Amino acid sequence: DTAVQEYPDLVKKYFGTVISNAEHKFSALNSAVWSGGTFIYVPKNVQCQVPVQTYFRINGENAGQFERSLIIVEEGGSIQYIEGCTAPTYTTNSLHAANVEIIVKKDAFFRYTTIQNWSDNVYNLVTERGTVEEGGTLEWIDGNLGSKVNMKYPC
Repeated sequence: DTAVQEYPDLVKKYFGTVISNAEHKFSALNSAVWSGGTFIYVPKNVQCQVPVQTYFRINGENAGQFERSLIIVEEGGSIQYIEGCTAPTYTTNSLHAANVEIIVKKDAFFRYTTIQNWSDNVYNLVTERGTVEEGGTLEWIDGNLGSKVNMKYPC
């Protein structure tokens, strides 16, 4: 949400370029109601030596979480990102329907590590996708340890 206000040109240029809001019903739902998420922009030739970490948690019963993450690594840049997701166990179901868009430019490097340990009442229906330009590298480590249903689009 802050990125929209502080970096409107970058958000406008890249938001929705990797995942279409019309791709399927959960990407459309996320596009319609998203709130929060992660925004990372690594300028050209900047090397981030320390990993960046975020943590998403559902803290209520019968809840929905619809974060949107947008990560852009410009030419020659590099960064590592670690994301964790969890929730306490409740008696009612919850929905996690996030969209993650990753853009890795020419000769850039991005390592995406995501570990979710959702409780057994969470439907985890997430769309995650990246694009990589010539000479770029996207390393993707995805651990899914919990949830009632886990679906990663595209599937």
